[in-house]
Amino acid sequence: MSEINTLAAFYAFSGGALWLLGSLLFIGFDKVNTQANRWLGAFYFILACSFTQLFLEEFEIGGSFLIHLLELPRWAMLPCLYMAVSGYVSPSLPKKDKLLHFVPFLLFLVFSLVYLMPKFFNGQYHLPILPPWIGFIVRYFSFGQMVYYWIVCFLLLRRHQKNIKRVSSFTDKIDLEWLRYLLISVLVLIFIRILSISSIHVTYYSPILYFLGIILLAYSTLSQKSIYAIEAYQPPEKDGIAPQKVLNERLTAEQVEELKSIVTRKTDSEKLYLDPSLTLSVLSGKIGISTHELSYVLNNGLGKSFYQFINELRTEEAKSLLLSEDTKHLDMLGVAIRAGFNSKTTFYTTFKKATKLTPKEYIKANSKAS
Repeated sequence: MSEINTLAAFYAFSGGALWLLGSLLFIGFDKVNTQANRWLGAFYFILACSFTQLFLEEFEIGGSFLIHLLELPRWAMLPCLYMAVSGYVSPSLPKKDKLLHFVPFLLFLVFSLVYLMPKFFNGQYHLPILPPWIGFIVRYFSFGQMVYYWIVCFLLLRRHQKNIKRVSSFTDKIDLEWLRYLLISVLVLIFIRILSISSIHVTYYSPILYFLGIILLAYSTLSQKSIYAIEAYQPPEKDGIAPQKVLNERLTAEQVEELKSIVTRKTDSEKLYLDPSLTLSVLSGKIGISTHELSYVLNNGLGKSFYQFINELRTEEAKSLLLSEDTKHLDMLGVAIRAGFNSKTTFYTTFKKATKLTPKEYIKANSKAS
């Protein structure tokens, strides 16, 4: 019995960690993305309610009314996570139809107020037996909601990481990689929940497994980086026609070729790529064309994203620097910065992808060739 109580105490540890984590996000511990952090804090508060409920049930503390109150906000948990992820990937965009995501929670709240609460206040302290169809919805809808919102959140993040390469030549601190680890941690918790229902062995150790999963959640949340301002890739529509279609009608093949020549020549000859903070809008301003025209020329004329185009030029610059006698005194970070990269990690990743060699291997290979 004492061993079971010890395992169940991990529910208390998990709940306490989540209450603390949610509080840190609500008070704005990093002063960045305050609204998104508060939605994430709400997600942690509701998750903390679930673990507090599990702890009270294991130790038979509190009555059915308290248990029900802790269970009440559960259907708002994943919508809160969705609102948080949406806020991180597009903080400046208005969140339309926000209330629709909370309709199941509101229906459950109304059901509780109309059907369950009067019974509690009339002295019936045990939950009444629900009709089978209601029990089925309560049991299985929450799982479907979890899976659905996790997939939507993952797709939002993936679209963000893809889109920033259309407008930025760097991804450090703006790719929200920490959020990917957070979603993986949430997925781990969902799998533990599903497995604990189907396997008695997993059920026995689930308190510890949950606690480990929450440690991963806390680590990924507290390691989030400040997001520097950068324009979002949200091309506006003109008269109901997408910009891509407008450009198709406006730019002929000859014009695309001409603009492609101007873009490549000006970017290369003036070494505009050496600016580590170069973005699509900055480059379009220096060349003298719109961001939509520049994006179209890169995508359709060169078959490259803005990120690829700029970092390939930086890689060529790095090749020259690595073999130059004038830069022998520089370490790899120094070479990366001189070539326009803003971090050694991006430099190594891009260089290896372009040459199939690390910078040091490239130096050795070319030293032997000479």
